[in-house]
Amino acid sequence: MIIHNVTVIDGTGAAPIAGAEVVVTDGRFSAVLPATSEERAVGDGPVIDGRGGYLVPGLWESHTHLSGYLMGKPGNERGQHLATLMAEFLAVGVTSAVDLGGPLGLRAEARGHLEKVSGPVPQLFFAGPVFTGINGWPVLDMKERASLAYQIDNADDAYRQALQLADQVDFLKCVYDGEPGAPDKLPLDALKAIVTAAHEKGKKVLAHVHHRSELEEAVAAGADAIEHAFLPDDPGSTAEALDVAAMLAETNTYYCPTLVTWEQLGRNGDDGYLRELVADGILTDADIPGITGRPFYGKPFPRHSAEESRIRFDYAMDTLGLMYDAGVRIAAGSDVALLMPSPPKAYLRELQLLARAGLPMSAVLAAATRHAAGKIGQDATVGTITEGAVADALLLDADPLAGIAHLVDPAHRVGTLRAGRPSWGQDVVRVPSSAAASA
Repeated sequence: MIIHNVTVIDGTGAAPIAGAEVVVTDGRFSAVLPATSEERAVGDGPVIDGRGGYLVPGLWESHTHLSGYLMGKPGNERGQHLATLMAEFLAVGVTSAVDLGGPLGLRAEARGHLEKVSGPVPQLFFAGPVFTGINGWPVLDMKERASLAYQIDNADDAYRQALQLADQVDFLKCVYDGEPGAPDKLPLDALKAIVTAAHEKGKKVLAHVHHRSELEEAVAAGADAIEHAFLPDDPGSTAEALDVAAMLAETNTYYCPTLVTWEQLGRNGDDGYLRELVADGILTDADIPGITGRPFYGKPFPRHSAEESRIRFDYAMDTLGLMYDAGVRIAAGSDVALLMPSPPKAYLRELQLLARAGLPMSAVLAAATRHAAGKIGQDATVGTITEGAVADALLLDADPLAGIAHLVDPAHRVGTLRAGRPSWGQDVVRVPSSAAASA
């Protein structure tokens, strides 16, 4: 397949390639030819007119919890629910989604359901059960949550369990959250053992943190990515953010702040917030009754107070630009959709917030593509429009580098390419290879 008449923003940080021809062979990008190239694309497959649009790598939702949505559905409804959710992700340009914790059985079940879908679907990556302390988050002494986590209190068990799990999942996740020495907190030596085991198996480790000290300990232990914006000791000073940024940049540790999580938890029950989401195109007026009618609307979250969440949100919004300037590799992920119509909408809100926090659009795109892929070790084959990469892409009719609306507004989405399979609704014209060479 050949896509011509597009500007390619390849996701590597290179300058856009105007008037390009993009060749896809066997589900991968096989060539990206600029307008100035003397070589022309040839082939017997379909030739698609990009109509002067912009082709960017397929987006990544790098922190979500699909397992939680499946667990809440009856078994005979899970397949259709998952297929619908994946179709919604694809419709907003997400071609890869990363699930950060759930039972191993649901991982296999989800993939089984998606294998039955005839059209393109996003690829899924799974952590499986997370590592936590005894009755730590997300278990909290609730038997129905036991399958979500391995409850660990020593390094030997941590190492052994991590070795076993690494062969069954795409990456590992640790919840490193709690009072030092408390039973519900994963011990530091156990965290180090998990990182050692995972790296022996060639797998990355993502660490969920709460306070700055936990972030620093997780990075020192060798975690590959930090999940969630941390709670600062002094919200009025940027010094902590600068220190953290220097550490993350020096160690090449990815940082996924999940801004929309703290925005939702901090403003749960605030009807004015819902009106803001309507104004920003995330909600419609018709969505509001369903959201305010949810059992948890306006109720405290079990792990994080509204006040704490507001502090984490405000501090992250104020300092994320500093982290970007320091060279931190920021990844986009939404985590929860408590006050959103769906996880894909929460993800779009995350992209809006990254832009509002001061990241240039090139950095927002990097967070949504190659950095999101890189934090779980997939950036060698996915997340860019480069020769040999999986042909996942989003076609837009406006320049996404010019503003966030061009990336998140559905009016600008032409369609997606998932492993070389296009979804956009324009006519595909098949032409002889000789004609393709001169198209």
